[in-house]
Amino acid sequence: MTSKINLLMLLCSIMLCSSQCKKTNTPEPADQLPPATQLGANTFGCLVNGKIYVPKGSPNPKIQYDINLNGRPTLGITADQIVNSIYRGSILIAYRNLDHLGSYYMPNDFNFSAGWLDVIGTCGTVAYDTTIKYFGGGVITRLDTQARIISGTFNCKFKTLQCDTVFITDGRFDIKF
Repeated sequence: MTSKINLLMLLCSIMLCSSQCKKTNTPEPADQLPPATQLGANTFGCLVNGKIYVPKGSPNPKIQYDINLNGRPTLGITADQIVNSIYRGSILIAYRNLDHLGSYYMPNDFNFSAGWLDVIGTCGTVAYDTTIKYFGGGVITRLDTQARIISGTFNCKFKTLQCDTVFITDGRFDIKF
């Protein structure tokens, strides 16, 4: 009889322990960003210090594609967050001398720059601010001027005097200009 009670208690303990272990299927933040497509879907997204950042409000993202003075293309993408007509922040990335697939870096060359404003509280920096320490770059994965589609990825790190270090990671865009 004692062995039956012990066995019953053991089974109840196992069932109680296993009922307490619920597996959550919460997706990782990077998995909640727009997919990294190359279709001209006009998407933009990244993580700012691990939190999801996607444009909100219209029109978004804003694209500027120009031929600059040296005859080489420049791409600027601004992704604003406007909620209930209230400005919440902005991220800007820019590629200069955009003439090839592959990598563009900052600060080593000036073919890539990034900036942000009010994305985490009131901190920010303009894309060309030389008083901050910044590192990062982007990769152009599709550059099709005939179809007018540019796609790519980006990652940056900023350190300013007034803000903690800001990490922009898992950045991706797929735009039609």
